[in-house]
Amino acid sequence: MKLWPSANSRKKVQEMLPPLSRGHLNDYTAALGQQMFFWGRDVLTQQGNLLLQYGFQKHESAGLKGTSCYRKAWRGGFVELHGACAGWYPQPSESTPGFLFIRTDFRCFAHHETEPVIPGTYDYKKLTSGNLGTLSQSCRNFADLLVDYETWNKRAMGPGHRLECYAMSSKLPAGRTWLRPDIALAWLRGFAEGQNIPRAKEWQRNQPPLRT
Repeated sequence: MKLWPSANSRKKVQEMLPPLSRGHLNDYTAALGQQMFFWGRDVLTQQGNLLLQYGFQKHESAGLKGTSCYRKAWRGGFVELHGACAGWYPQPSESTPGFLFIRTDFRCFAHHETEPVIPGTYDYKKLTSGNLGTLSQSCRNFADLLVDYETWNKRAMGPGHRLECYAMSSKLPAGRTWLRPDIALAWLRGFAEGQNIPRAKEWQRNQPPLRT
C-alpha cells in the first residue's frame, strides 16, 4: 500500500504550497530533535535494528571515528542519518532542494549538494535557511520520510515502543521531549501535506488524553 503519491507529483504539490511560518519551522526542528533520539533507540531493540529492517544500510561514519551512519534511497536521491545530523541528497541536484538538520545547531537547512556532509564539518556557504519557500519545500519533503517511517514503526512494533522511547527521553537531564508520539505523527502528517495546522503547543492542548 502506497502512503504517498509518486515523487514527481508530490514535488509539484509541494512547490505550490505556501511557505511555512518560522514558528512552524521551529516546531519541526523540535520534532527532529526528538526523532533523532527515537532513531538511536530503534537500533537497539530486542527485535533487531529497526533502521535496517526499514531498508537503511549501515556504513562507517566519515569524520567521527567509531560511529556509524545509515543510508537509504529516497525519491531519486538518498537519506543519510548520523548521530550529529540527518539529510536528504537529491541525485542529481535539480530544482528540488536537499535537506539537512544539524543536531548541534538545532537548525534545518536547504541545499543543492549531491554528496553527504561530513558530520561536524559543515560548509555553511552551501547551506541556506533564509528563503522560506525553498526551506519549506525541503522540510516538507523530509517530513514525508518521517511520517512513512513512523507509520511503519507503529505497524512493526505497536504503539508501546514509541511511548517507551518518549518516556525515556523525558527522563534525561538534557531531554527535549516534543509532542507525544501519537500526536506527533498526526502533526507531522499535516505538516508534510501542507495542511493549515496549528502550532505544536496549541495542537497538543486540543488533543484528547492518552488512554493507557
